[in-house]
Amino acid sequence: MKNVLKFCGYAFAGVALLAITLVAPIDDMPLHEQPFYQRMVAQMDTLQLTRHVGVSKLKVGWSEFNITPSYPMPMAGYTPKDQFEDVHDSLFCRILSIDNGSSRAYIISMDLMLFPPTIKNRLQAILKKSGSNDFLYFTATHTHSSVGGWDDSIVGRFTIGKFQPAWVDTTVDQIIHHMQVAATTAKHSGLSYWESDAHELVENRLDRASPSDGLLRGLEFVRDDSSKAVIAAFSGHPTNIELLGRTLSGDYPATLVKEFKKRGYGFGMFMAGMVGSHRIKGFEGEQYSKIESIGKTLAAKFDSAQRDVFLSENVEVASAHVPIPFGPSQLHFEKGWKARDWAFRSLIGGLQGELSYLSLGNIIFIGTPCDFSGELWVEAEWQKWCRDHHKHIIITSFNGNYTGYITADHHYGKKEEEVLALNWVGPYFGAYFKEMISRTLGK
Repeated sequence: MKNVLKFCGYAFAGVALLAITLVAPIDDMPLHEQPFYQRMVAQMDTLQLTRHVGVSKLKVGWSEFNITPSYPMPMAGYTPKDQFEDVHDSLFCRILSIDNGSSRAYIISMDLMLFPPTIKNRLQAILKKSGSNDFLYFTATHTHSSVGGWDDSIVGRFTIGKFQPAWVDTTVDQIIHHMQVAATTAKHSGLSYWESDAHELVENRLDRASPSDGLLRGLEFVRDDSSKAVIAAFSGHPTNIELLGRTLSGDYPATLVKEFKKRGYGFGMFMAGMVGSHRIKGFEGEQYSKIESIGKTLAAKFDSAQRDVFLSENVEVASAHVPIPFGPSQLHFEKGWKARDWAFRSLIGGLQGELSYLSLGNIIFIGTPCDFSGELWVEAEWQKWCRDHHKHIIITSFNGNYTGYITADHHYGKKEEEVLALNWVGPYFGAYFKEMISRTLGK
C-alpha cells in the first residue's frame, strides 16, 4: 500500500510540475499598461509612410497562374487531410501591378487559406537582394478547401500537412515570373473605387445581435485599350464546402471571379476582407450549387455598385510595412488560463506580423496578419472617418503572417473556437489593432 501511495504521490507531483511548466494564468493587465503597447506608441509617433508622387498616368498590368498541384498534396481547412482526391475548380495566384511613374506596387492574392509566411519571406528576400523598392501587398481568398503543406512549423505540419518544399519553390519562382509579366504588359489605366451593400448576406456568428461588416468593396481598372480588371473584398467566410471533403475548391470567391470574366473583365481578383467572426447566411442547398449562388449574388451586387471618381493622372502612391509589437502569446485553452509563451513559440514560432499599408490616391488598403473581424470596423467608426476625410478603406486579412483571430474584446472568454483556441494574443487586441490602424490612417 505504501508503494502505491508513493507512486501516486510521484505521479501527482509530476502532473503538477508539468502543469506549472506549461500553463499560466491569462495576463489581463490593462492594455495601456502593457510594455508592448508603449513600444507601439513610440513606434507610431515616428512612423513615416513612403510617398511617391505620380509623375505620369497610371500603368496597370495583371497576370495569373494555376497553383493546383498535379501530384498528391495535403489540404488546409478545418481538419488535417493528408491529400486531396478531386478538383472541383482549379486554384490560382493572381497578381496586379500598379505603376504611377515613380513607384510600383503589386497586389498578390492566392486561393489559399492564408498567404503563406514561407512564400512571403522568400519573395521579400528576393526583392531585397535585387535592390528593388517595389511594394508587395499580400492577401488570400481564405478558401478552406485548398492545398496545405506550406508551413514547416510543428503545428503547421500537424494542421495543414507535411511540408511540400517542391511546391513552395515552384510557386515562388512562378510568382516572380508573373510579377514581371504583369509589369511588362502594363498599360495606361484609370481606376475607381466601388462598393455595394450586401449586409443581408453576412452575420456575426459569435453573436447574431452584434454588428458585422456587409459591404462588398473593390477597385475597377479600365485601360486605354478598353481592357478591364476588377478586384473585390468581402467579409463572408468561404467555408461552404463540407468539413471532411477532399475536393479542392476556391469556394464562392472562385465563382465571383468567373462572373467578373463573364462580364468582360480580363482579370478578376478576390481578397478576404474582415472575415473574423463573419459567416455567409441566406443560402441553402447542395454545396457547389450554394457557392454558385453566393458568387452570382455578389456579382449582381457588383453590377449595381456605387462608384467613386475615376482616378488616372498624378495618383500618389504611399506605402508602409508597419511591424506590430506583441507581448507574450496568450493561447488559452480554458477561461482564465493559457499555454506558456515558451510552449507556444516551440510549436508555432512566436507571434510576428505587420500591418500592410498601401494607398492609391484617396483609396487605402490595410492588410492584417489575422482573421480580422468586421465588428471592429463598426466599433471604430471607420466608415464615418472615410466620409469625413473623403477616403475609402479596404481592410483585408491574411497578409503573410498569422496571429489568430482578432475580434471585438467583449467576446473574449467565450467558448467559441474563434475566441478560445484561435485567439493567440490576449483579451485586449481588438482595441489594440483598432488603435494601430487608426494611428496609421492618421499619417
